[in-house]
Amino acid sequence: MKFIQKSSDSLWRWLLIVGSVLIVGLILWNTSLLISSSKEDERQRMELWALAQKELLKTTDLNSNIGEVSFKILTENTKNPMILVDENGEILRFSNIDERRALKNDSTYLKSILKRIRLENPPIQIRYGSDVNQTLYYGHSAFLKKIRFYPLALFSIVLVFATILFVFYKTSRVAIQNKLWTGMAKETAHQIGTPLSSLMGWVALLESEKISKDALDSMKKDLKRLETITDRFSKIGSNPSLAPTDIIKETQSIVTYLKERSSSLIAFDINLPDQKYFTPLSSPLYGWVIENLIKNGIDAMKGEGTIRVETQVQDHFIKIMISDTGSGIPKKLQKTIFSPGVTNKKRGWGLGLSLAKRIVEDYHNGFLRLKETHPEKGTTMEIVLKLITKDTVESD
Repeated sequence: MKFIQKSSDSLWRWLLIVGSVLIVGLILWNTSLLISSSKEDERQRMELWALAQKELLKTTDLNSNIGEVSFKILTENTKNPMILVDENGEILRFSNIDERRALKNDSTYLKSILKRIRLENPPIQIRYGSDVNQTLYYGHSAFLKKIRFYPLALFSIVLVFATILFVFYKTSRVAIQNKLWTGMAKETAHQIGTPLSSLMGWVALLESEKISKDALDSMKKDLKRLETITDRFSKIGSNPSLAPTDIIKETQSIVTYLKERSSSLIAFDINLPDQKYFTPLSSPLYGWVIENLIKNGIDAMKGEGTIRVETQVQDHFIKIMISDTGSGIPKKLQKTIFSPGVTNKKRGWGLGLSLAKRIVEDYHNGFLRLKETHPEKGTTMEIVLKLITKDTVESD
């Protein structure tokens, strides 16, 4: 079912991408046709203008039909900037150009305009015989200049809306996942609570019998552990209360518990200082993070290797580093290991590291990151938490 869901999501994603590319391509194609058509229309108008200019110079009677039509054509062109030059390159007349600037600075402004429009369209030559007597240069109209930017503007709008839709979809999906996890966690805590209460009653009953004290102590520890696990699940989805806690003592307690219940093939190298360091902490949730990282390390080592736990204090922060000697994390997963559903295991839902990161960063305002990983050499995960001073602890 999970594979089918992922395949369906992937199919819809690719269909959306292909559809978007086709739509953008169609828009660009239609815009290109419109631009080509507009350029051709402008070319025809300019050729008609050149013909009118030729006919007007040939006729001696401006009041004749030819003269009137030619004069009308010459005066009606108000869209394209144009400059008419003679056979020596001297400017004879211009139109649709800032006349005030042109008249004030004819030698520079008009020449700069002429240089620009020469690159926009091929010139039109006006002949009164076999020689070229005049040449007409013209630029693009304001409409054509604007429509050339239309695809870019439209693409930008589509991109903005696509980004908004993607963020909305992503946010909605994350919210649904969070609700699902919260419901599952609270239901798990509820389900564990009933047999846990029963087991506590049986332990109390066994205390009255002649049962080994060591066995009872071990059972009590496991029951305490179940209580802690239940407490962890019940806190998912709500803001836990943080209390000033000795992070070194808490880490040592969790690691010792896991060490006692791990295979003899797993060696624990615990390098923690004797000094106390305090940080605002939810002990049950912090324990969940440490347990998750250590168990991931044990799984990566396939049940045989070394787990190393050490700390480093820098300024007002403490770093807790958990290393293993396992197979390392594949390069393709290194950037996504904290995303829900990402896992390198054959079994599992890929929620452990995602929840661990949320506990550290959202609830404890710290950081959880992949410090380093090497193929067949191991992985180091790093937790960074802010320390509080001794005075703060005593005031609390």
